[in-house]
Amino acid sequence: MAIFTNRPPAALRRTAGLLLLSAGSLLPPAAQAATPAQLAQQSAQQWLLQQAAASGLRAPQVRLQALPARLAPGSCLGQPVAEVGSDSQLGRVRVRVRCQGAGEIGYLFRAEVSGLALAAARDIAPGQTLGADDVSEQRVLLRSPQPLLAPNVALDGLRSKTLIRQGTPLRGLLLETAPLVKRGMAVAIVAEQEGIRVEVAGTALETAGKDEWVRVKNGNSGKVIRARVIDTGVVSPEISQ
Repeated sequence: MAIFTNRPPAALRRTAGLLLLSAGSLLPPAAQAATPAQLAQQSAQQWLLQQAAASGLRAPQVRLQALPARLAPGSCLGQPVAEVGSDSQLGRVRVRVRCQGAGEIGYLFRAEVSGLALAAARDIAPGQTLGADDVSEQRVLLRSPQPLLAPNVALDGLRSKTLIRQGTPLRGLLLETAPLVKRGMAVAIVAEQEGIRVEVAGTALETAGKDEWVRVKNGNSGKVIRARVIDTGVVSPEISQ
């Protein structure tokens, strides 16, 4: 079985180059010499590169393993049309090529997409707050289309929801904001306006992380107010306009 990478064959580079094909797109006139099999390969490759870009994977590389075509190709008399199947996944891409004289030819590819992403540099325990030593940029396999953690993300205040094994690409679904204020915790209610700072003691009635809103009971007045968490044990009251 042939193994393809994201570098097109030399014959294609001399004619059409890499085709930018999406579901249902037509083969550009400059690349009409491409066979249905080549068109199917290019379409699968481009679809996978689009998935990689949408997830935030950097410097992606694609490997395709072509399985036998569903129908034997005949002589293509017209301009072929490629369509990536809606049931395609990162590991298996299905492409249909319609061509006058050959009918519809079905192609199936086993696929592997790899690239650079932030990943766990070590095992991260559930509830562990992330630090710089817990994360590194690594070449990983893309197994899910869910967005990856941005390379410039601030790790401060983030913690794991579950056990994250070393080498696992980091996604928002695996992380949450670590609480800086917990229910029943004594907090400082700090208000600043026009250079004047006022601080009173209070009690948090909810648990929340940085920049999240929480109900707080004012220790002086007993009034319950809404405030934003700005630091550990420190909140800023909502200012009425």
